[in-house]
Amino acid sequence: MLFSNIALGIEIYQNGFVWVLASGAKSSPVIERYETVFYPEDILKGSLKDPNILDIKALGSAISESYLKLLTDTKRVSMSIPDLSGRVMTLEIESLTKNKEEGTDQVKWKLKKSFPIDPNELHLDYQVLKEDDEGNATLLVALVSRSVITEYEELLLSSGLEPVKIDFATFNIYRLFSPRLEVQDHLTFVLHHRGSLSVMVFQDGVLDFFRSKLMGAAEIDPVRLYREINSSVLVYSDTKGGWRPQKVFYYSSVEQRPLFKSVIFEVSGVEPFLLDTDSFISSSKQQIDRSFLPNIMSALGASSRGLR
Repeated sequence: MLFSNIALGIEIYQNGFVWVLASGAKSSPVIERYETVFYPEDILKGSLKDPNILDIKALGSAISESYLKLLTDTKRVSMSIPDLSGRVMTLEIESLTKNKEEGTDQVKWKLKKSFPIDPNELHLDYQVLKEDDEGNATLLVALVSRSVITEYEELLLSSGLEPVKIDFATFNIYRLFSPRLEVQDHLTFVLHHRGSLSVMVFQDGVLDFFRSKLMGAAEIDPVRLYREINSSVLVYSDTKGGWRPQKVFYYSSVEQRPLFKSVIFEVSGVEPFLLDTDSFISSSKQQIDRSFLPNIMSALGASSRGLR
């Protein structure tokens, strides 16, 4: 069964991994159990072209050991991988075919001259954001090397687990918030997770702009943060005849929130709203410190893909 009342997700990142066993519904998940493993040294390096996992045997053993602590017989796992393991972009394409397979070939052809990897070596998926009467479309495109996907799949398979869905960490967090964001007509969403900064702009409830930038895992430089957010706003504004943000939401770790709130206000001139997780995320068998929740959000977003 694709959907059930129990689902398992894992996020693997540069210095560790996080399990979340969840129940409930996609729109209101319940954290049944979670398990975190942290390493002082890097266990992987997100890359579009090169192998990501530095020691797949050791990491596989650690995953197998920590899985047992979840006390579940659920084997199907949805996974969050680093944003740097692939690319996400918006793309304009003319006369998009209705056939998904042919559409994928159109996108690959469009990217052929501008992308550093042979498109035939990529696993590529896209979502139509908007389309006019002539078939000209704006797409949200996600792509990753087939060899990188295989690497992560084999990591779980070596532990006796079944990889079901793989997505980027940022978008698995966005997945949790999407029911609350997409009902808004016009808004900007700023998200920071494990060194990746993403800016999304929605118009008429549809994602119209996406930009992601690696800020690094070190302490955030306020000047650079201002520059990167402001750059995204200016890029989008230039395409929209002087557009300015009217409503801004943000999400980050607890300790970074005062900085993000201040910088976003400086950039936009409007008071940003922190997205509230307490209103729709709860815990059951294992209580959780709410200040720790940002650390497991991506794994929770992954597990929610298996809920109804």
